[in-house]
This record gives sequence, structure tokens and C-alpha cells, in this order.
Amino acid sequence: MEYDKIRNYTSYEEIGELAMKKPVIGITGNQRPFREEDGMYLSYTPTGFVQGVQEAGGIPLILPIGDPATAEHYISLIDKLIITGGQHVSPQFYGAEKEIVSDDYLLERDLFELALIKEAVAAKKPIFTVCRGMQLYNVAMGGTLYQDIDHHWQENPASEASHSIETVEGTILRDLFGEVGQINSYHHQAIKDLAPHLEVIAVSPEDQIIEAVQSSHGTAFLGVQWHPELRYQISEGDKALFDYVVNKL
Repeated sequence: MEYDKIRNYTSYEEIGELAMKKPVIGITGNQRPFREEDGMYLSYTPTGFVQGVQEAGGIPLILPIGDPATAEHYISLIDKLIITGGQHVSPQFYGAEKEIVSDDYLLERDLFELALIKEAVAAKKPIFTVCRGMQLYNVAMGGTLYQDIDHHWQENPASEASHSIETVEGTILRDLFGEVGQINSYHHQAIKDLAPHLEVIAVSPEDQIIEAVQSSHGTAFLGVQWHPELRYQISEGDKALFDYVVNKL
């Protein structure tokens, strides 16, 4: 472990040099009520993202929801960006009306993460997105979403796979998961119209729902619809996915 090495260093400068060799991975945060009646909320990100990045050799940096004007500064602090899952994407951002009865939206998060995407693309920083994150990136690039789909919210534990994906030959997911991989699934929304300059690299064979996309014009971008942070400790494919994102994307 790197921690064992740190014990042998005699100065903060040497420890700093060790840290500087590791890529800094920004991970978007979310928020939820702590004491909603008092207006108190928690800012957080799932621990699986933090640990997945650390075990792959990266330094995780959680980016809490904030003023979109601060996005440029946040992006300047990191080498790569991970946009995590969570709420539905507000349909106003892809020119649609709300079609479902739900309060699972957070406009402040949409605005902040759209700003992060804009700044990361401008700075040519690699982006990895998960679930809602993939949907939001598609919207940011000009795509649209299905607002309510069936059979993609599993009842079994998150650490268990609930359905398969078919990967496209010649892509990183074919290398990591094989022709057919097993994933978990927690989403009611999905990509409908694919944005320009994105290409599909995995689908659900049962209904052809898009399960993963990548950039088709050189931008370092990868998005998956499932939650690798919930299975990376038991799934070789998901563990290898974190290693790819941290060290190769």
C-alpha cells in the first residue's frame, strides 16, 4: 500500500511528490435532507466512487453542488471528471415538457453539472459518466431522453447483476466485459435521441435501451447507464472500468 511508503518519508515535500504523481479525479456530489424540517442538507457522493478511484491509483476530489460560475475553477483543480447518478434530468434542457409525476429533480444540480461539462470539454479534460450522468452529458451535447421506461429498476441487491448488455466489437467495453456482460440497473430514464458525435457501445438486448456511449470525434468521454461503484469489489469488469477511467481515459 502507498500508506506504508508514506510512513518512511521524512518530509511533507516527499509526501507531496508522491501525491502529485497520481491523477486527481473530480467526482460530482449530490445532496439530500439531513433534517429537512430545519432546512439542513448533506452534501455527499457514494463511497464506491471514492474507493474505486483510490484503488485504481487516483486521488478523489468531491465537487459539491454550487454556483455554475465556479465550474471553471473546479475543473482547473482536476485531471478528469466523473459525473455520478441521482435525480432525473430536467426536461427543459432537451426541449420537452414534464411527462411523469415525480419530484425527483434538482435544478441546481443540473445547472452546475452542465457548467462542469462545458468547462471540462473546453479544457479537454476526460469525462466519465454514470447513469444520470450519461443522460445529462447526452442532453448537454444535444440529445434527448425517454422520461419513463420499464424493467430497468431492479429489486435485488445493488451488488447483484439484474440483466445483460451486448457490447460493440472493438470498444473498451468489449475488452472489459466481453461480448455479453452482466450489470446492475437503477434507472427510469434513458437516452432517446443520441447526441451528435456520440456512438453507442453497449445496449440491453431485451429492449435495445442504450447502456453505454462514447465520443466519436476524439473527445475523451465514456458513459455507462449502470452503477459500477456498487459492484466494483465483486465484478472484475467494473473494477477494470475504474482502472481504465483513472489511468487510461
